[in-house]
Amino acid sequence: MKTQKVLIFSDCYIYGGSEKLMASLLKNEILNRSFMLLYSYRKHKRYDVGLRNEGLFERDHNYPLSLLSNNTLFYKINCLTISKYLKGAIKVPFYLLEKFKVYFLWNLIIFIYLLLKTKPNLIHVNNGGYPGAKTCNILVVANYLTIKAKVVYQVNNQALDSKSYFEKRYDRFINDNVNCFINASHKAKQQLVDKRNFDSNKIVLVDNCVPLPQIKSNRNQLFEELNIPLDSFLIVEVAFLSERKGQKYLIDALSDLYIKKMISKEKVFCAFVGNGEQEVFLRNHINQLGLSSNVFLLGYKNNSEDYISACDLFVLPSIRDEDMPLVLLSALGYGKAIITTDFAGISQVIQSNVNGVLIKNDLDSFTSDLDNEIYRLYMNKNLRLLLGNNAKKTYINYSPEMYGQKLKDIYEQVYRG
Repeated sequence: MKTQKVLIFSDCYIYGGSEKLMASLLKNEILNRSFMLLYSYRKHKRYDVGLRNEGLFERDHNYPLSLLSNNTLFYKINCLTISKYLKGAIKVPFYLLEKFKVYFLWNLIIFIYLLLKTKPNLIHVNNGGYPGAKTCNILVVANYLTIKAKVVYQVNNQALDSKSYFEKRYDRFINDNVNCFINASHKAKQQLVDKRNFDSNKIVLVDNCVPLPQIKSNRNQLFEELNIPLDSFLIVEVAFLSERKGQKYLIDALSDLYIKKMISKEKVFCAFVGNGEQEVFLRNHINQLGLSSNVFLLGYKNNSEDYISACDLFVLPSIRDEDMPLVLLSALGYGKAIITTDFAGISQVIQSNVNGVLIKNDLDSFTSDLDNEIYRLYMNKNLRLLLGNNAKKTYINYSPEMYGQKLKDIYEQVYRG
């Protein structure tokens, strides 16, 4: 039987969670036995580094593309320590190029060439959100104009509202020319239906997955690197440094606990693994609160799983634009006590006081709720162990084997449908 070719395309301004999900897909034994997996992506330095760290940079059947997009450029500009007005001025000419469809036409030509060259039987589009990366929809247009392969379209976050009549027409085109949409959560599916008017019968729910890499540095080694006592209590968050990930609330909660002397500065520490546009703000906030000896911004780490494995408590206080974060699944797999927010796909993964603790997504009480739960778990080692053991049992539902089998079934159904 002829091996079917599946072209996977992904575009992200950084190498994020949805890209790691595609990396696990490319390595999946079930899928590789059944299909020839081609991988295409918008080439930029951060993405290449991410692929290299995954051991996928030099794999056969990679197709990096020189696509035009403002996403990575604007992200870099947002990270600059200059005034917001100067940032806006720098963005203007690039915004106009996109507005007048220069990017669209260039990218369309690139995609048409790719499709005619590779001739996939099925296309898997991976988008961080919707509308998300504009290139993802342009690929659907290119496919319509050329080979008309079957299309599976994965949306890894909640959809935003349509802003114009043109967007609504474009959504209708995408809906008509995609055979199957994939979401990880019921909430994300409902948002595609309510906000973009997509056909609910085309949307399939597939839980995310994350492999558990072999640990490179153990707890003692990391504590020595952080220069903290080996008997310390370590709280970890792994996420991009952005407002939606809620790092400020975690810092404020720790500050309150230190001030109230409910936790000791000699005993309790917190490490944030990741970089992002809020790095300068968060560093200044930490310094203003006098927490620079207790709260660490470690930047991007290619061994972020080591920090999850080493921690006593994993906290993910996201406040919006979240679905089913891969770091949350990693924390399950490593058997960690978890505190996170009760919304989106997180609520499908975590059952409060069973395999983790959920806090209400209410900014009026968010910091105090974090205070209470951090203190409760800090004081109760047996509860932490119970939550961690249950978390590890839950992980089997989000294993690569489960994910690979579900995608294999979807690919086969779509191709034959």
